[in-house]
Amino acid sequence: MNEDFSLGKMSADARLTATFKYYEKTEQNGEIIITACLGEGDVPRLNRGYGLDGNELWLSLNNLYQSIREKNDTTAADDIISWCQQYAHPYYASEDIEEYRWDIEKDTEYWDFSTNILGNFTFDVHTMRKDLESLYRDTLVILMFKKCLERLDVSTDLAQITWTNEFADFNSFPMQKHLGKISAYLNKMSGVTMKLGLDENGELKVMPDFHSVFDAARFALSQYVSIPTDYPIAYADRVGVATCECCGRLFIKNGNRQKYCDNPECKKERNRRKSRTAYRRKIQEENDNRWA
Repeated sequence: MNEDFSLGKMSADARLTATFKYYEKTEQNGEIIITACLGEGDVPRLNRGYGLDGNELWLSLNNLYQSIREKNDTTAADDIISWCQQYAHPYYASEDIEEYRWDIEKDTEYWDFSTNILGNFTFDVHTMRKDLESLYRDTLVILMFKKCLERLDVSTDLAQITWTNEFADFNSFPMQKHLGKISAYLNKMSGVTMKLGLDENGELKVMPDFHSVFDAARFALSQYVSIPTDYPIAYADRVGVATCECCGRLFIKNGNRQKYCDNPECKKERNRRKSRTAYRRKIQEENDNRWA
């Protein structure tokens, strides 16, 4: 069982989640349905969490949305299945995985009945797309709110919020006039409740009551924006989040000046741009010296 779990670099427990190797894609009543399936004698991999920490989960879901945004449901389903196979099934079954049964990881009959017969690990692409879009929009708006409250320029952020003009004046001051809109938006946003439960050691603990990866992602987003930006990266578990100047995806920065993600193609583009900039500077210096 994978025990490597921390949510947004903070101590918050999640119930067990399952990662399946295989999914079936079918069409029912005009909708594309994704169903986890197990072969004879197979069991899923169980995780304490999602196979990655809360910040990476939040960003990976936003980037999944960007990758499927222009695709139809049939094609988008392939990207969604790949994400599920790499991390975890996005929605929890109607009942919790019985994690305190000593044989749960090897009980093939239990998993065959729950997965192949009851179909507890089934969802439709349309619902997944709606949840991804909602998380993506909340992410852009909340990150813009954070910069606005810190009196930073939000022009670039506003350019990405294309589905509404509600925040068009957020680059103007005084900032206090925007507090009403910010509060109203936060009150409408899906939240996460807390509950008393048992942690992985069988001890009582207050923990977030997650029902899907989207609950966990919003919790990570909330914790991220709650830490002041002027804290150094890695201080008080703060991470830096930026939009890659090459591919446009969100990523966790390794340093305050990082502008490109770790994708090899983006690194190549960064090096190409640095070379062009260095060449232009050299030409400019030669011209300046010639006229000096």
